[in-house]
Amino acid sequence: MELWDKKDIDLVEPGFIRITGNKGELHFICVDGDMDIRKDKTGGYKSSWDGNDECDPVSGFGEFACFDGTLTGRIYFYDGDDSSVIAKKISKERALKMVNRSMVMAIAKEPFREWLLSLPDPCDDTLEEINEDRTAYLIPEYEDDKQRDRALKKVFSMIFEDQLAEWWTREEDWPQKRDIRTFRNWFDLQFHSVVEDLVDDMLVDE
Repeated sequence: MELWDKKDIDLVEPGFIRITGNKGELHFICVDGDMDIRKDKTGGYKSSWDGNDECDPVSGFGEFACFDGTLTGRIYFYDGDDSSVIAKKISKERALKMVNRSMVMAIAKEPFREWLLSLPDPCDDTLEEINEDRTAYLIPEYEDDKQRDRALKKVFSMIFEDQLAEWWTREEDWPQKRDIRTFRNWFDLQFHSVVEDLVDDMLVDE
């Protein structure tokens, strides 16, 4: 885009335009929008879009053409900026990259909530509130239950302590018994054996 560098376009997540038939989505910087698309008499396309920019409502329109996997055009904000845009189509083969990791999420159960209530500054959140937007952990890849259990034994203590620290950083108030039986008693575990990376950018340790 002529107005913004790629690092700005990819500020929240990699910028994209996704089109299916007469509908589409766009994302760049903090802007998210839903597109309505129509073909014009010249063989190009015109669109209107409506969405938000950091929770503020924004909308606009656009015009573009597609040739040989490249979209070129212009995006306009109503009463605001406009910028040229070039987007390259990502093939399925390029987009799907299976990484050598599996994944687990720890879903808090009642004993975890009871611990929160016992703290010097108690937290009375419900389990539903506690489990909003849970952290996903990449773990060693596995192919069967035996390998999965072996992988869990290697990492459960790190997950357990990370979950405790997320709510209470003073370690002297953490439960003294933090073995794998206690971990499983405090958390339901959601495992996923296959993890695919849909992002072209290099992984960064943040």
